[in-house]
Parts: sequence; structure tokens; C-alpha cells
Amino acid sequence: MTKVRFSRFLSVFLLLSSLVACGTAESSITQSPATTVPATATTASAAVAPTATVAVSATAALTPTTTISPTAVVSSTSNVSYPLTIKDSLGREVTLQAAPSRIISLAPSNTEILFAVGAGDALVGVTKYCNYPEAAKSIDQIGGFSAKSISLETIVALKPDVVFSGDESQQTVIDALAQANIPVIAIKAENFEAVYENINLIGQATNHPSEAAQVVANMQTRIEAVTAKTSTLAAADKLSVFYEVYDEPLMTAGPQTFIGQLIELAGGVNIFAELSEEYPEISAEEVLNRQPAVLIGPDSRGDKFTAELLAQRPGWSEIKAVKDGKVFVLDGDILSRPGPRLADALEAISQALYPELFK
Repeated sequence: MTKVRFSRFLSVFLLLSSLVACGTAESSITQSPATTVPATATTASAAVAPTATVAVSATAALTPTTTISPTAVVSSTSNVSYPLTIKDSLGREVTLQAAPSRIISLAPSNTEILFAVGAGDALVGVTKYCNYPEAAKSIDQIGGFSAKSISLETIVALKPDVVFSGDESQQTVIDALAQANIPVIAIKAENFEAVYENINLIGQATNHPSEAAQVVANMQTRIEAVTAKTSTLAAADKLSVFYEVYDEPLMTAGPQTFIGQLIELAGGVNIFAELSEEYPEISAEEVLNRQPAVLIGPDSRGDKFTAELLAQRPGWSEIKAVKDGKVFVLDGDILSRPGPRLADALEAISQALYPELFK
């Protein structure tokens, strides 16, 4: 990734996460003007990922020489053996001498995963964006998400046994902590399968393998329950969707992002699905030309994203979604964080698009 592209991606990430410290703990979609679509759990027997079915397998406890690769979903129903060597999402081998009792998270998604697998009590440091679950708000903060906003001094002072970082965007922090002999496990995800892998990896690293396997199984079951319904839709019946990341400049989500994947899994058709860029700038005229049936935006857009205000944009009063009042506001946190709540996001989007399928 070039420096220009990375800078652009980072700014979008922070945009998606803006005001998260004041965000709600529950996911929801609000339809303009005033209809709330809850994200309710559903059940089914199989598991489906965006590109492949990923099974959760039970294996024996890892030996000290075992390496966990992020290229395969690994889970265990017994305790982990230490020392434990793990290969993280950046291909780095990290050895933990014992089960960590002091953990720092450098990404909101990592924090959510740690709590989900039962390791939340060991967290001693998080970012200012880590607002879910509620307990995360009371943990000491080590800075923001960007590398330059993270306080290395604070991290060192907290004496962590392991730090779970983000991706290459935090490389300088990763390198500095490694030089200080603080184990750092980098976590990166570009699709649902990688999310499952990361949950299991974090479960193994923190000695919560069975809990992690259960989190993955629950996610897969809920996602399959949704796709079992939306897969029955004929191509002609699928609703076209425009997702607005921001308006100045006007930006949307490409098909390779979690937002794009969620729209597709929910049975929608991203009107900009042919674009390869993650968060491309597009023209208002092109949105009008493509006539989306549904408009979706994150709650960080606040009261700017309503049918009434969108109708004031040149020509947008003629967009089908605006005329029909099919404008939905979504909790941006659940869309932008590659963790367990992606299942919540999928349920919420699909129920907003096709409420008749979930009665």
C-alpha cells in the first residue's frame, strides 16, 4: 500500500470511528424519518463466509513448538500449552512464555474480540476509540488508533505481557515495542474468514481457545441464518444500495470492504460494486444516474443523513430511495470493526432491506 493510499485509508477509518467514545453500545438502523430496525439474533445449523464455508474444528492443546498460522482457522477445546509461538497477521512469529494476565489492545476490534472470548478482565490498556463493551470505557487509555497518537511511554508503564496491535499502519509502534522486548501480536482482517481466524488466534494466545471457537460458531450460525433467507431472492428482486461514507467529498464503500461484503451478504446490490478502491470518491451525479433503491449511512453522519436533507442536493429528490423514504442510518462501529459484531451488522442491514423475510 502506497503512503498516499494508506493516508487516505487511515483518514477514512478515523472518520468511520469518529465520535465513537459517545457511541451507543447496541447496534441499530434508523430509517428516516423514524423507524428503528433492531439487530436480532437468528439461528441456523450451517456456517457461511463471504467466499467460503469455514468450519470450526476441535484440536488438541498446542505444544511449545506449535505455530499458529493466520491462513487457517484454528481452535481448541482444551487449555493452551506455554511457551507458545504464534504467527500473527503480518507473518511475524511471536512467543508468549505464559498465559498473559496484562493485555493492551491498540484497536477497537481487538478489544471487542478480547472481551468476547473472555479475556477482557486482563485488559490494562486500550485506545480512546474502544467504547464497546461498556467495561472497555473504564480501562486506561494509551492514545488513539494512529501510530503517532499512541503513547509508547504509557504502554511500557502498564507492563503488558502482550500487546494486540492493528495492521501495518501501526508498524512503528510494533517495532518500538518489539525492541523493548514487549510481545506484539498484529491483527489484520480483510474478510470474514480472516475475522474468524483472528478470533481463534486471540483465543489461543490468551488461553481461551474454546470460548473463541464458540464465538466463531455463533457468528457463523447467525450469518448463515441471514444468507439462508436472502439467498432465496431472485436477482430482479434484489435492492440496489448506495452507502455514503461521507459527503464532502462524497465517498462510498467498495466491494472489498466489510461494508461492501455485508451489503452483498444481506442480499443488496452495491451500485458501485465494480470499483476496486476501498473508499472511492464518486460524483453526486453518478449516484443519481444509478438510481439506488436504498441509501445507507453511518450514525457519524448524524442528522445530516435524512430523506429531507438528501432531497435538497441537486437532483437527488428524484432518486428512488429518497422518494420512497428508504434512507437508513447505521451504527458505524459495527460496520467498521472486524470483530464479532459484524454478525449484528449483517442482521441489521438485511432486516432493513427485506423486513418481510424476517417476520
